[in-house]
Amino acid sequence: EAGFDKGGQTREHSILVKTLGVQALVVGVNKMDEVEWSQERFDEIRTKYSQYLKTVGFTDNDVTYVPISGLHGINFKTRLSADVCPWYSGPTLLEALDAIDV
Repeated sequence: EAGFDKGGQTREHSILVKTLGVQALVVGVNKMDEVEWSQERFDEIRTKYSQYLKTVGFTDNDVTYVPISGLHGINFKTRLSADVCPWYSGPTLLEALDAIDV
């Protein structure tokens, strides 16, 4: 979350990709394993970041959010199991990237 604070890299990268003409984003919400795949935490991050992205020029339809664990490689290629994260039934990170129309 430090990257999202004022002056953080997440904010800078958001402005940069919009300036470069990127029309769609896939946001990997990382370290979800550390919060036991909490839907509340995921929604908190998604809401906060979505509000910022709107100021940059992205709409909710332009952005796909995917809960992941980078350290363990969970939900990158292989779908999360329902017993680990019962509230998420969306795409894996790679599926979300593959679905972008370029």
